[in-house]
Amino acid sequence: MDDDNMATDPNTLELHYGAPTKLETHLQSLGATGDKYVVEYRMLAMRDGTRLATVVIRPRATAPVPVIMVRTPYQNPATHELGYNVFRKAFAAGWAAVIQNERGTGWSDGPYMLIGRGAEDAADTMTWIAAQSWSNGSVGLIGCSSPAENQLVVAAEGHPALKAGVPMSPGAGVGNIPGCEGNNGLFYRGGIPVLSTWSMWYHPSAVLERPRLPDTDDPDALERAMRTFVVTSPGSRDPAYKATLERIRRIPPSGDVLKRMGVPKTGYDTYMRVTPMDPVWQESSHIHAHHTGATPQININGWLDVGAYESVKLFEFQQHHPDQYLIMTASSHCAMIRAASPQARLGDRPVGNTTFPYDDVIWAWFRRFLNDEADAWTPMPKVQVFLMGANQWLTGEHWPLPETRWESLYLKSDGHAQSLYGDGTLTEASDAPTHAQDEVRSDPHNPVQSLGFALGSDPVVCDQRSAESRQDVLVYSTPPLETGMAVAGDVDAMLYVSVDVPDADVFVKLVDVYPDGTAYNVAWSALRLRYRDSMAVPTPVTPGTIYEIRIKGMTTANYFAAGHRLRLEVSGSNFPLADRNWHTGGLNAEDVDGPVAHITVHHDAQHPSRLEYHHYTGPIGRNSAPH
Repeated sequence: MDDDNMATDPNTLELHYGAPTKLETHLQSLGATGDKYVVEYRMLAMRDGTRLATVVIRPRATAPVPVIMVRTPYQNPATHELGYNVFRKAFAAGWAAVIQNERGTGWSDGPYMLIGRGAEDAADTMTWIAAQSWSNGSVGLIGCSSPAENQLVVAAEGHPALKAGVPMSPGAGVGNIPGCEGNNGLFYRGGIPVLSTWSMWYHPSAVLERPRLPDTDDPDALERAMRTFVVTSPGSRDPAYKATLERIRRIPPSGDVLKRMGVPKTGYDTYMRVTPMDPVWQESSHIHAHHTGATPQININGWLDVGAYESVKLFEFQQHHPDQYLIMTASSHCAMIRAASPQARLGDRPVGNTTFPYDDVIWAWFRRFLNDEADAWTPMPKVQVFLMGANQWLTGEHWPLPETRWESLYLKSDGHAQSLYGDGTLTEASDAPTHAQDEVRSDPHNPVQSLGFALGSDPVVCDQRSAESRQDVLVYSTPPLETGMAVAGDVDAMLYVSVDVPDADVFVKLVDVYPDGTAYNVAWSALRLRYRDSMAVPTPVTPGTIYEIRIKGMTTANYFAAGHRLRLEVSGSNFPLADRNWHTGGLNAEDVDGPVAHITVHHDAQHPSRLEYHHYTGPIGRNSAPH
């Protein structure tokens, strides 16, 4: 293409408009300089005619090359998503990149829906890429959070051009695969909406009403508009907005949080008012149990990510396919690479040396599959997980690791396990006296305050003692451990509970208590009792009836060192991390008042309430370096 003339192809325009944009400046810093690369802004038509805003960064050289693609809902996506060092390596090698906004986000046409039609749109885009003269027909997917979730279904369904993917923190794209039934991509935990995450995320990332590009097919006008403007709105990066949201979401009803913020309509307004198995969830492109295929993938996440459990379950679901890998480290959401350090901290907790050769592994991965460079890839274990508290990587070929076995710790007390100062204990013995139980109040007007865990919370790990000091939290702890104990895998709470209201929530939290008493949060989960039998068919609670419940959703790799204590907290709320229950049994998102619930945890001989966990029995202190 002649640099001195306007492009004649109505779908392809080079840049002739003076000062470079933020994207072009960023590309220059990555080595994609104007003398070597062409940047194209496109509105690429999908099979139904919907046009998606797409940025193509391709070499001026004429030889066909591999392409790394990112699909995202985020504003100004090209600069946001080109933050991985693999792009620097790819541009140095002369590869191409494609960054595309999901439909209904950025300048892409169409209504937004949570990863709606994501697999179709990704497939259509890859078909177009494979047909271009500058493409060798091989595409790799990469990205964290939503750009990871965009990979899951298309990777399961397959596409001739899709050779490999690197989904990082992809939990919100995981649907009803085994172990995750009813979570619907992290929107729920045990049937309870995860309030803090979604009231923060849906605006500004997923509004249904927003500015649009000019109604024209003139490619010159479209490109100038796309280069000049970005779709922006206040949101999580605005301190004033964050402070207002924090205040507003504490005011009921929870279903109107974003409406009261005065923001455009979002999917939050709908999803807060439906059940976990409502048909509306089938309209989103979550990966479900019927998606039985798989493309080679390296799944990367952190143990304190909001979707750590879903990421692990996704790997479990797909690990029988060739070339499936799992890397879990000590980090929060999308912080796996940037937080890696010889002296890393996870929130307030020091965790040791979390360095890992992510850049080298990802670049070798794409060279292997996108450029047929078999020698670029050095074989590594299928599973590499960082054991927090031991400063060690555990490795294996399957998850759970073969060196793990299910074991139990039983809840005990003399009926006074309320608070850190009560008499609750965890013991290996299952014998218990008759009628042993603990009662805890759950007042929706004074819920237990969340500490850590949330998406964007700072710190994500912190001392839990201020929550444990409350009388509406039951606390069960082991004695100081004589020898260290490693937990590597799922952690479930098997509880026998009764309540005096039509519905209530039961929250559990796994905590590592250091010798000085500092109590660091490790994992949490919960269950709304109406969903105790089925996420599809909520069943009212009969007050006074004892129910056996299993609370799933916790997974970790944590070493409780000698002198530490393993602790389990039980409460009726964890707010605003999760929506509070008004205990009426009605539509909780529209309730503004309700009674105090009295939750009784039974732990006698007939009701052996317990914590079940994967106990890792392999060597500690060996194989400490990542592979």
